[in-house]
Formats: sequence, C-alpha cells, structure tokens
Amino acid sequence: MEAGGLPLELWRMILAYLHLPDLGRCSLVCRAWYELILSLDSTRWRQLCLGCTECRHPNWPNQPDVEPESWREAFKQHYLASKTWTKNALDLESSVCFSLFRRRRERRTLSVGPGHEFDSLGSALAMASLYDRIVLFPGVYEEQGEIILKVPVEIVGHGKLGEVALLASIDQHCSTTRLCNLIFMPAWFSPIMYKIVMLRNDIYRCRASGIFLRLEGGGLIAGNNIYHNAEAGVDIRKKSNPLILCNQIHHGLRSGIVVLGNGKGVIRNNQIFSNKEAGIYILYHGNPIVSGNHIFKGRAAGIAVNENGKGLITENVIRENQWGGVDIRRGGIPVLRSNLICFGYSDGVVVGDEGKGLIEGNTIYANKGCGVWMMSSSLPHVTSNHVSYNGLYGVAVFSQKDGSSEFPGGHGAQENFSEDGDAILWETELEKEDDPLRRPLTIALVESNSINHNGASGLYVQSSEALQVITNVIHANGDRGITVAQSGQLTRVANNSISCNRQSGVKVEAQCKVELRGNGIYDNRGHGIITKGDSTVVVENDIIGNRGSGLQLLPRSDTKVLKNRIHSFRAYGIAVRGRAKALVQENIIFQGKSNKTIFQQISNNRECIMQNNKFLVLKKKSDTWRLVNPPARPHLENSLRGPSAAHSGQKVTAMATRITARVEGGYHSNRSIFCTIL
Repeated sequence: MEAGGLPLELWRMILAYLHLPDLGRCSLVCRAWYELILSLDSTRWRQLCLGCTECRHPNWPNQPDVEPESWREAFKQHYLASKTWTKNALDLESSVCFSLFRRRRERRTLSVGPGHEFDSLGSALAMASLYDRIVLFPGVYEEQGEIILKVPVEIVGHGKLGEVALLASIDQHCSTTRLCNLIFMPAWFSPIMYKIVMLRNDIYRCRASGIFLRLEGGGLIAGNNIYHNAEAGVDIRKKSNPLILCNQIHHGLRSGIVVLGNGKGVIRNNQIFSNKEAGIYILYHGNPIVSGNHIFKGRAAGIAVNENGKGLITENVIRENQWGGVDIRRGGIPVLRSNLICFGYSDGVVVGDEGKGLIEGNTIYANKGCGVWMMSSSLPHVTSNHVSYNGLYGVAVFSQKDGSSEFPGGHGAQENFSEDGDAILWETELEKEDDPLRRPLTIALVESNSINHNGASGLYVQSSEALQVITNVIHANGDRGITVAQSGQLTRVANNSISCNRQSGVKVEAQCKVELRGNGIYDNRGHGIITKGDSTVVVENDIIGNRGSGLQLLPRSDTKVLKNRIHSFRAYGIAVRGRAKALVQENIIFQGKSNKTIFQQISNNRECIMQNNKFLVLKKKSDTWRLVNPPARPHLENSLRGPSAAHSGQKVTAMATRITARVEGGYHSNRSIFCTIL
C-alpha cells in the first residue's frame, strides 16, 4: 500500500481500532483497501466476533478450540441471522391524516427471573410486542399451562448453556420465533414440548440432531437450511407426524433425516445432499411418505430402510450416492414407486438380507454397479421398472445361504440407531394395520420390467431359493440376456422377450433347475439357449434368429425340449455336445443360413431321444413362414404386467410376428436358407 508510505503491518495495527461501520466504509475506498480489510481476519474480525455478547464461537460447542475458516464470514453469518431481530417492528396502523406523524417503535428487552421485571415467561409474553426480546436469567422455569406464541419474539437464556431450563408446552401461532441458549423439558401436563412451525431458519452445528421430534410431535418445518449437525438433520420418532417441506438438509455428520419408533411424517420437495450416512434413514417401524425430494451426493445410501421400517417412497430423484440409491434390508418393507435412481457409485437398489417390499415403476439408470441387487430369500417384488445402462447386471439375484457376510459393491450394513434401549419398546408398539400396497409373496418375483443396455447380463441368478421371472423385456445387454449360475430350487422364466444381447439369450450352468416357458428369444449374438443344467425344461418358446445355435446342450446336461419353434442364422437349430441327456419332442426346427444341418449330436449318444419333431424347409424365395397358431411369443395378454413393460413387450411381439424365410434349394442341398425378423 502506498498511502502515506506506511508498511502493511502498521496499517493493520491502525485499522484494528476501527469499529464495524468504519471497516465497511474503508473497504469501499479502493481494491487495495478492500483486500487490506479482508486481511484482518485473524485479528480485528476475530475480536468483533468473539466480543459480541450474542455471538458464540463458530465451532461451539463441539470444537471450541478449532478456528473457523474465516472469522469475517462467521461474523457475517451471525449478522444476517440476527438482522430480522435487530430491525424495529412494522409501523403501527394509523389513518392517512396522521401518516406524517408516524414514529417507529423501539425494540424492547423484557427480563424474566428472580428480582427482575417478570416472574415467568407467560407474564412476559403477555406484555411482548412484535420482535421484542425476552431474556431468561439462570434458573428453572415451570409453566403451569400451555404457552401460545402469537407474535414474533426472541427468547434467550442468559449465561452458559444449561443454566436456563424451561419446562413448558409451547404452541407457535406466529410466523417466526427465535430461541437461543435454552434447555427444553416437558411440562407435567403434556409430553409435547413444542408445536416445530419452523420457517426459513439456519439450523447448524448442533451437538445432536438439528430438529428432534418425539412423543407425537408435529408441525410444519419448511424452507430451513439444516447443516453440519452432529446427528441427523431431522429426527422423527415415537409417533411424531410432521410436515417436512422444501428444506435444504446437507453436510450432516450422520443421516439427513431419520424416521424411527413408529414415526411418520410427510417429507416432500426437500434437497438432501452430502450427508455422511443415508440421506433418509427409516427403521423400527418408521412409516413416512417420502415424495418429490432430490437426494444426492451422500456418502452412503440415498434412502435406507432397515429394522422393519416401512414408508411410501415415490417420485424422488436419487442420484450420485456412494452406496445403493435405495438400501432395503433386515425386515425393511417399503413401497418404492416411480423414482429416478441414477448415476450412483454402487448399485441402484439393494434388497439385502430379510429385506422385502414393492419396487415398482422406477427408472434405474446409469449406476456403476447393478441396477437392482437383491437376495431371493428376502422375497422382494420387482415390477414394471426401467433398468438400463447400469455398469454391471441389470438385475442380480443372490442367495442368503451362500455363506457370504461380505456383499459386493459396498453392501454393508447401515448405522444402528437406538435411544436408551427404546428399540424393544418400539417393537411392542407396532401398529397393526393392513396395507393394500403390499401383497404377500412366497417366492421372489421379477416381472414386467424393461432391462436393457446394461454392462453385463440383463438378469444374473446365483441363488438357492425359488425365483419367478415373468413378462420382462431383456434387450441389448452387454453380456447374456439371462445367466443362471446357481439355482438350487426352481427358477421359472416365463413369457419374457429376450433379444439382441451381446452373448447368448439364456445360459444355464451345471446343477441348476430352470424352466423356460413361453419366451421369445430373438436375434442374440450368441446361442439362443445354452445349458449345462441337470434339470432344464424348455417348453413352448420361440428361439429365432440367433447367431449361434438355437439351443445348445452341453455335456452332462439333462434337458426336456418340448413344443418349441427353433431357428439359427449360421449354426445348428439344436446342437448336442458330448454325453448330454435330452428329450427333444414335438418341436418345429428349420435350417439356417449356413450349410450346417438342422440337428447335431454324437451318433452313439442313446440318451438323446428325438420324437415327433418337424423339420421345416421352404423351397421358393417368395415363400414365407409366419409365426401363427400360436402367434409370436411372448404372449402378454393374459399375464400380469406393468405399464413400463407392456409397451415394449407389444413392440417386440409385433416385430417378431412375421418371419420370412428365403430359400435357395432343397432340404439336403448345400445351398443356404436365410431367415430374418421383419
């Protein structure tokens, strides 16, 4: 700085004697002076912040020894938060003729305590006007009746935190209230301490939760900025039922919102982000309505439902979370409907050990792990979802009995919540109610989903329990359409459209029990079906236009192939490799484009039985062969199906309705037959 030729250190010493208004004026002189004023952060701005009687250390009470990033910024935030309360009340109503003589009323301070102006909070409130300040001096104040806040006031405890305790039930009727340095305790006549209208507040750096509701607490919590709290931003428990609306809840050291102990509430249109644990955590029979929220960039799951938690979770955007977008386990049974779950760093939806629930109509898109990762023993119902462009499997089904306590992709347990052993009490307080949104299942069910363009198989099964896979559209995935790697009990795959996948349409590994019935398996780049299973039933499928064999039976497999329509472009209709056991009966099989025969097997394999099959060869190029009686599979008209899969299924069926075969030569000639799907 050149002014007066003084060095910067000397200027800082001089400016350290200025008051706040003078610092502001100096900062407006020029850029050099502005930067000089900013450089006083650790000296004058620190003195101003700590010297204010209404302003505590920015990191109090958690880390009072830790310096803030900027003392000036901390002082600024306190100033802005106090601005409303330092203003005078609105001008009093008066007639037009007296408008020139209006005067603004000064804000008053009312003192409560022994030897002061008022003996109780209630008596002070009776005399308070708009934006007055009520100071409670050290002591315990027990109110004998409900206190109603009719006008905006500031209620402040004098002294250290804990020296002023208020035993009261407060009902807020005004638009805003400021409470500071108080300990709240329930009054003798009511368990409700505060009725939480909380509008446009900054709630931050609390030692516990930012907002804590219990004992049937309610109210409106809207437009608040809730951040950097040691526990949950909002904690709802013990049958509390608030409306949480349009808040920003972020950078908490635990979850954004916790609902437990039969807590309810409506959580709507909030932005919940960058919390250390789940954005919303529902457990111990918590049952909120979660709708229209934006939940993103959390360090754990976007929404976690554990320990018998419920909830209707609908039309939320859940993105870019470190763990699953939604994590359901240990008795959690939510309804997850019409959400966008995308760009997560793990899986879209995780249904872990003993998790249940209805997962319906969601768009699960571009997550780095699986679209849906679930345990078949948990009996989830996954229906009518769009599962696409995820990094691994579209839907992965694993078994509880595989002996693994470590789950891939960060499928660990969430944090445990308890309050002095209240979990046992909450279990006994379970509200018994019939929920029409949840239908009981005895077998895990994956139905009517569109599963496409995922990085690995569309559906991957490695399970010891039964599973039903029906009326899905599984299309253009990066590996196989369906892979059954383990299936101790029956996996039933029925009425699905499986097309254009990079490898085989369906692969069944050894020692698996699988039934494939009524599927349309079209135009996959590998085989239509390849099986090593010792109990595989392939009945009434259309296996058409695949690049490899229509059906390939590997050594030691045991397969029944009944009433299918089978065709391959370049390979065999059916290829039997090695000592495979098979019954091939009443199928329609026709030759593909290559010179290979329709059927291939080892000549001395007596365990492969062929009965009543029809081998189709068309002799003229103009001849066509249509899939009629029955029409092209899958047949969705009489099946359970959801809105998302119905349109896609009808489209695939329409594409496959007409099969045209162009023939060059006869059945035994070396010329080719070409079949295409129009």
